[in-house]
Amino acid sequence: MTKPTTQERNSFQKQQKPYICINCGHPIAELYKKYSNTAIKTTQCEKCRKVADKYIEFDPIIILVDAMLLSQESYRHMLHNQSFKLNSKLSLVLLLLESFALWRQKGSLASTQSDSVQDEIVSEKGFYICCLQNLLDYLIITLILLVITWAHNSSQIKGVGIGKFTLTLLKAITIANFSKIFLLPLIVWRENTTDFGANIHHFLVSGHHLLALVYIYAIVGNFKKIQAFFIILPAYVAKEYIKKHISASLEYYF
Repeated sequence: MTKPTTQERNSFQKQQKPYICINCGHPIAELYKKYSNTAIKTTQCEKCRKVADKYIEFDPIIILVDAMLLSQESYRHMLHNQSFKLNSKLSLVLLLLESFALWRQKGSLASTQSDSVQDEIVSEKGFYICCLQNLLDYLIITLILLVITWAHNSSQIKGVGIGKFTLTLLKAITIANFSKIFLLPLIVWRENTTDFGANIHHFLVSGHHLLALVYIYAIVGNFKKIQAFFIILPAYVAKEYIKKHISASLEYYF
């Protein structure tokens, strides 16, 4: 009888321990022990000796606020220890919000062009094109990071399975896009600011989004933050380049 490989042992361990400690990332079998309908005790991590997941007792809004503050503990909780149903609903709302902001921005830029071009951009079809562009944005960055992670750390992907890893990576990209909620003030009070102020606002939101990608990708890819930064930065630039050309094609053909 052949002995299981290290990769097979790690895969079996993760199946037996489906959760992780939000402090150190160590796999754990359960988040809490339930003694009655009103009494539960949170599990202590056997590696770091801290409470494995304090967020199981927190309101979802507090978890979301911590995620907006780039807390890696909240990222681990949202990725591995919590149902993604609520986050997927929120990400859909943010997709529409981001698409509306892009649609409105294009409408402002089109005000200097001919009436036919302006009508085409500010039409309802223009909003749907913006939604499609942002969906492609998610998929492009996910694909780029999947390829980079495979090149740097293929053993990790093989250990969990490429399907599961891709899903986790897509979740991570979705959570990082929560930064786009900061576009809301610009949408509401756009008339009360200048073009320079709006550009500064977009720059700050993009900076926060980039940091969120770095922090959460460091967790998913098992990298240090500085390593994740030097992976995310060129991947982000490549994504923007590809997105720019695809967006131009979408607007031309549709």
